[in-house]
Amino acid sequence: MAQPAIAYRVEFLDPGLHVYHVTMTVQSLDPGKHRLRLPVWTPGSYQVADFSGNLFGVIGEFQNQPLNLTQTAKNRWEFETSMRGEVRFRYQVYAYQEGVRQSHLDETHAYWNGAHLFFLLDEFTEVPHLIDIDGPPGWQVATGLDRVVDAPYRFLATNYDVLIDSPVEVGRQRMYHFEVEGKRHTLALWGEGNEDPGRLVEDVQKIVETARDFFGELPYQHYTFIFHLSDHGTGGLEHLNSTTCGMDRFSFRPQKSYRRVLSLIAHEFFHLWNVKRIHPDMLGPFDYDREVHTHLLWAMEGFTDYYAGIILRRSGLFSLQDYLDRLKDRIQAYEKLPGRFVQSLSQSSFETWTKFYKPGPDSPNRQISYYLKGELVGLLLDLEIRQRTHNQKSLDDVLRLLYERYGRKMVGFPESVYQETVEEVGQGSFEEFFQRYIESVDQLPLDAMLGAAGIEVRRRWKSAQDNDGGETSSEPLPWLGIDVKWAEQRYLEVGTSYADGPAANLISAKDRLIALNDYLLEKPEDLTKRLKTNHRPGDVVRIHLFRRGKLQHVSIVLAEAPYDAIEVKPIQDASEEARSMLAAWLGT
Repeated sequence: MAQPAIAYRVEFLDPGLHVYHVTMTVQSLDPGKHRLRLPVWTPGSYQVADFSGNLFGVIGEFQNQPLNLTQTAKNRWEFETSMRGEVRFRYQVYAYQEGVRQSHLDETHAYWNGAHLFFLLDEFTEVPHLIDIDGPPGWQVATGLDRVVDAPYRFLATNYDVLIDSPVEVGRQRMYHFEVEGKRHTLALWGEGNEDPGRLVEDVQKIVETARDFFGELPYQHYTFIFHLSDHGTGGLEHLNSTTCGMDRFSFRPQKSYRRVLSLIAHEFFHLWNVKRIHPDMLGPFDYDREVHTHLLWAMEGFTDYYAGIILRRSGLFSLQDYLDRLKDRIQAYEKLPGRFVQSLSQSSFETWTKFYKPGPDSPNRQISYYLKGELVGLLLDLEIRQRTHNQKSLDDVLRLLYERYGRKMVGFPESVYQETVEEVGQGSFEEFFQRYIESVDQLPLDAMLGAAGIEVRRRWKSAQDNDGGETSSEPLPWLGIDVKWAEQRYLEVGTSYADGPAANLISAKDRLIALNDYLLEKPEDLTKRLKTNHRPGDVVRIHLFRRGKLQHVSIVLAEAPYDAIEVKPIQDASEEARSMLAAWLGT
C-alpha cells in the first residue's frame, strides 16, 4: 500500500468558545477499508484519559463528496473508499482544561497536546504529518515541531509519534532565547507572577549545560520550554525536544519555593535522556489504544527525580544544604507512608494505570510512589556502586552506558537489561539489592548508606510551640493516626486514617471531627495544638464526629507520633573514606 500525504489544519479564530476546528486532509489514499483512531492516553501520563470524549461533529468527504463514517469504538471510526483519491475529515475538539497533560483554549492562548486533536489513519505511523495553524492575528507559536521554511504557521512532524509528542503553545506568550552549542533554546511563558525572567533564563541555561555535560551531547537541533504560570501548579510533562511545566504563578519567591520550580524544570529536562531515549522497549514506539505496562517506572521517573537534585547541585543552583534539605523532605514523606511495607517499587510501576493516577483516601496505606521511593532507591544504588568500586563508578555510568547502547539509537531494551547493566558497572551481583528494595518491601537502609557517605540523619518531633520548624523535642509526641483538612472553610474532615495508627478502626476518611474531649474544634490547628500541648502517648482522648450525618463518639488511646522533624547534614568527624565519597557524590 502506498503511503498517503497527511496534513492537518487547526483553526481557533474565536478562542473564547474553547473549541478547536480541525481539518485532516489525506491525499492519494488507496481504495479499501480504513480506520481513524484517537489516542486514549498521552505518553508520559500513564492514565487512560479517553480524549474522544471532547471530540464531536466528525464528518468525512471523499473527492469532495460526503463519505460514510461509522464509529465502531469509543475512539475509532471506519470508512471505505472505492478508488484512490483525497479524503478530508472535519471535526471539533472542546478544550478548556488547564494542565500539562490537557488542552486549553481561551482568549489568552491556545495550548494542545497532539493526542487530543490528531487522528491516526490506519497504521501510517511513519508518514510525515504537516500542520497549519490558523489563530487570531498577532499570536505567535512555540513548539518543538520543525517550522517549515518561510511559513511561520506551518510545521512538520516527521512521523505520528513526533506529532503526538510535540505540544503547541500559541498566543501572546513572552518568549526568551539562549544558545548552547549553537542550538536555540526557547522559553515561552504564558501567565504572569513573581518570576524574574532574566534569572530564570540564566538558571535554565545552567541546567541545560550541566545535563549536557552529564551525557556529553544535546540530542536535538532546538528545544522549547513551555511554562504555564497560573493560580495552581500542574506539574510537568516531558517530550523529545520540549517540555511543558505548570507552575503556581507566585512560586518563584521565596528561594525555598523557587528551588521547587528549578527541581521541576531539571526533572523534565533530564527526561530528555531518561525516558525519551533511555527506556524499556514497551515505552516506544507506543500503542495509543491501551495501557502500556512496565515494571521500570521507578528507574524512569524515580531516578529522574534523583538526578534533578544532582543536576541542580552540580550546576551550583543548589548548595550542599539545599540538596540535603530536599533529601530530608523526601525521607520524611517516605517514612510517613504505611504503603511502603505493602507495595513494592516494581508493583507500583506496573500498577500505575489503575492506582497511582487514581488515588483514594486509603492510598497511603496500600501504595508507594515510584517517584518518591524510586528517588531514594536511586540514591542508595548510586552510593552502593560508588562504595563497591571505590568511587571509580556510579549510577551516572549506568545511565551513560544505557544511553550509548540504546538511547542514542532510539531503541528500547528488555526490562532485564537494567539490572544487568548495573551489575556490569558495579562489577558484581546486585541481585540482593534488586530483590530487597525493588521487588520486595524491605525497609531502605538510608541511615547506614548515607553514613558511609559522611551524612547523618537525625529525627525529632516538632514542639507544640513551633509547628513550622525551629524548635523540636526529643520526647515523643502523641498521635491519633489521621490527616485532616479544613473542608469548605467550615469543619475538620479526615483525609486519611493511617493503617498503623491508633484510630485506624475507629475513625474513617470523610468523618467530620467536631470536638476533642467535649470541647469544640473550631479552627484547623485546634486538634494538633491541643494534642501536643495537653497529652502524651498512652493518654485516652474522646472524639466527637459526624459520619454520614450521624453523631458518634469514640475513645482512642494515643500512640507515639512518627518523627515530623528530620535533619540531614554532614558528619563533622566523618572518616576520610566517607569524606571522599561525599566529595565524589555531591562535589564537596
